[in-house]
Amino acid sequence: MPQRLRFQALAFLGSFLAFCLELAVAKLLLPRFGGSAYVWTGAMMFFQGLLLVSYLYGRRARLYPRAHIALLALPFFFLPLTLPPPLPSSGPLVELLWSLLRSAGAPFFVLSTTVVVAQSWLMRSSLPERKDGYFLYAASNAGAAAGLLAYPFVIEPLLSLAAQGWLWRGLYAAYAALCVICAPAGLAPQAEAAATGRAPSARERALWLLLSAAPCAALLAATNLLSMDFAAVPLLWTAPLATYLLTFVLNFKREPWYPERLNRAMLPVFACWVALCLIPMGLAVWFSHDSTPAQILSRMLDLGKFAYVLFALFALSMIFHRSLAAGRPASERAMAEYYSWIAGGGLFGSVLVGLAVPFFGRRIGAVALDWAAVGAVAVAAIIARDWEQISRHRKTAAGLAALAVAVVAAVSTAGSHDGTVFSLRNFYGIYSVQDRDGVRWFFHGNTDHGMQFLEPARQDEPLSYYGFASPLGEAWDALGAGWRSVGVVGLGAGSLAAYGRPGMAMDFFELDPDVAAVAGRWFTHLRRSAATIRVVTGDARLSLERADAASYDMLVLDAFNSGAVPIHLLTKEAFASYLRRLKPDGVILLHVSNRYLDLRPVLGAAARDLGLAAAAKRELSAGPVEEGRVPSVWVAVGRDATTIGKLVERKGWRVIGAEPSRAEAWTDQHASLLPVLAF
Repeated sequence: MPQRLRFQALAFLGSFLAFCLELAVAKLLLPRFGGSAYVWTGAMMFFQGLLLVSYLYGRRARLYPRAHIALLALPFFFLPLTLPPPLPSSGPLVELLWSLLRSAGAPFFVLSTTVVVAQSWLMRSSLPERKDGYFLYAASNAGAAAGLLAYPFVIEPLLSLAAQGWLWRGLYAAYAALCVICAPAGLAPQAEAAATGRAPSARERALWLLLSAAPCAALLAATNLLSMDFAAVPLLWTAPLATYLLTFVLNFKREPWYPERLNRAMLPVFACWVALCLIPMGLAVWFSHDSTPAQILSRMLDLGKFAYVLFALFALSMIFHRSLAAGRPASERAMAEYYSWIAGGGLFGSVLVGLAVPFFGRRIGAVALDWAAVGAVAVAAIIARDWEQISRHRKTAAGLAALAVAVVAAVSTAGSHDGTVFSLRNFYGIYSVQDRDGVRWFFHGNTDHGMQFLEPARQDEPLSYYGFASPLGEAWDALGAGWRSVGVVGLGAGSLAAYGRPGMAMDFFELDPDVAAVAGRWFTHLRRSAATIRVVTGDARLSLERADAASYDMLVLDAFNSGAVPIHLLTKEAFASYLRRLKPDGVILLHVSNRYLDLRPVLGAAARDLGLAAAAKRELSAGPVEEGRVPSVWVAVGRDATTIGKLVERKGWRVIGAEPSRAEAWTDQHASLLPVLAF
């Protein structure tokens, strides 16, 4: 293999392994944090910080190839990936960062030094390409994008976590071998001249920081929006990150693959795209929520939102990464510092969206606040880049700045005009309580998690997915006459407490203490219930492990995180845990309503593998939304086929899992969303 290709392969493989590692460890951590979308946000913030540390290390390690080769053995001591025990009395973010450091910190650190060290070795070699080694940065980002695409579409669907670990170790051994092959090039006598050159100015450093911070902040804002609206899974994490990395590849190639005029056209094209997206959004208000045209339009808008967010990220990243590439230094002395400022900008952008916005905007329940922060950093970057031109057109610049402030103010106060009476943002997402047409709603992101009539005479009536005429109500009516003990995973507004009877005990398992506070303050189901209510905070699967054996007549799984059910609650191992807490004739009811996933085949496969009976009902229409009726999908699982058969006698209930199918049950080692996508 030619030496130039060896360096490119080294940069490509190092980033491929680093980003596969990111996705694997974040997926491994999801169950511990209830499937929160902020697991990936926190992971991105951690990896950006570690990237900065690795670049600072790389500025010295490039001078000592033999010492760096010895460091390559370090990751083998941290494989396979395992999670450390939870930290006692720590917040979720602190525990997340600690878990990331203990599990993936060392392997990611070593891999993150690749581009700085390899480019330095190249510049110190006798190869003709040594004068401009930034094509290795393009190869590195291409490897990262390849890892992001390969993981959700190939690696995750086909391999268990254990098999993924063996594959990763084999590829890492190949990476280490490439390092050994490429290292001697950095020992060439021609090397010393490459270390000369002027140091970058303070303005250049500030510009590198801001130009890299704005796209990274936009990356996290886009990821937050998509994860909260769709699902917090690697399949959706990869799309924004791959888009972001693609702009690095396009701009840092030795000859960019597109003309400069295309980059100049990004802003007006982006403005036109926003206008086109507003047209269908305006049309949506003319349709009622329960009409077939509205359902079709809603799906189109969801797809449009996905495309819109990715295009916004692509346009912004192209604009700033083109300027970042244009300002790259030619000397090795400035090159290492250049990469450090890029990593520092990435850390700044991720901390802004991952820490500062949630902290200062805790009472502003709007994902749009992320984009307001992105806009502020982007404006600062443009001012730093174009200060000479801006100073010659001060009035125009002042007008645009005033417009930007007005937009930010409008975004920040938008929630006060839609009936919002309470909003909250924390590690687990964005919550809001809204009063509309005599009904109080509880939202997590844009997903309904319960509602209640404001009229006191009707407050004991369960609404939304939990009404008396819903599949849940039918199951309760058909099977619940003798139930005395009920466990509920997921609290929401506490709607299920309306089913409580005198002498019944109901245990609600809720991961987020803030949800318990909202249900107790803004809704009356818990305190008006005839049953004895107990709310247990913490991960439901772990809490149930501590419960008494065979203690429940029924378990209800209603643990949504925004619009997605946490996968770790639907694996065969999880079902085995539920069955140990269930009485012999008990029933598990699972609420699996989802706009994007059809979970019935997976649950049917799990029931079949465990020798259980299962039935499901999907409501296509439940009546007017203003009357508290929302279509829902429920699955009933139990040991006794006769008990489940009582439900099948009801209209709309169908047996699932009785016949062989291509669907595979999820396990703690292997779960993929590709087979259950409902698009």
